[in-house]
Amino acid sequence: MAIQWIGSPNKDKGREGYRPEAIVIHIMEGTLKGTDAWFSNEESGVSAHYGIGKTGEIHQYVGESDRAWHAGRLVSPTWRLLKAEVNPNWYTIGIEHEGTENTPWSDALYRASAGLIETICRRWAIPCDRDHIIGHREIRADKTCPGLEVDLDKLVDMANDIHQSPATFNFVRKPGIVQTRVDLNIREKAPTSAAPLVRTVKGGRKLPYQGWTSNGLTVNGNAHWYKDADGNYFWAGATAQPIPGL
Repeated sequence: MAIQWIGSPNKDKGREGYRPEAIVIHIMEGTLKGTDAWFSNEESGVSAHYGIGKTGEIHQYVGESDRAWHAGRLVSPTWRLLKAEVNPNWYTIGIEHEGTENTPWSDALYRASAGLIETICRRWAIPCDRDHIIGHREIRADKTCPGLEVDLDKLVDMANDIHQSPATFNFVRKPGIVQTRVDLNIREKAPTSAAPLVRTVKGGRKLPYQGWTSNGLTVNGNAHWYKDADGNYFWAGATAQPIPGL
């Protein structure tokens, strides 16, 4: 996924001890080029982490570990995971999308957004669901943002399809055996807790594996998952060798 860094002065360094827990979807009410200029202008006083063009190009304005200024005003919010007396900018990532509230989303815009959402969710262990991927209007009800044409359920479903696709994850083929430290879950065909549960294995068991991926769902800072002979995955952090190959 190619991402062009644009940058913005409108941000706060760090997140005051918070971490990204949700993604807010926005509509630009304009063009990607215009948004680049607006977010680069200190006088605008606004920004987001990313902007996506209608043909799928992705621009980045603020690092994910820093606070962008995209969803800080609350007006009759309906988002059920809103934190009391905490500005949502501290614990969300904002993604802008080219167009207006009445502009239908192109297939390229959906695909690029779904791919970026999946990557962010995997990097920060954010559940890929509608509780954690929300429209701006769920925080600020006096806006229609992200518009009347986007299907947020479709967007989340697309991100989940990527999230559970074996092609998404790298793989090192090197068979071996590892011992479980605690009870662990075997997940069906994908290195993520979003995949269906196959079975649970007790701690102290020895499990054979065919290899591992290093870019599965991050759990407690560890994105390594072992793959068994059936093509199912289990999280390496629950084993005696949490970093495979060491």
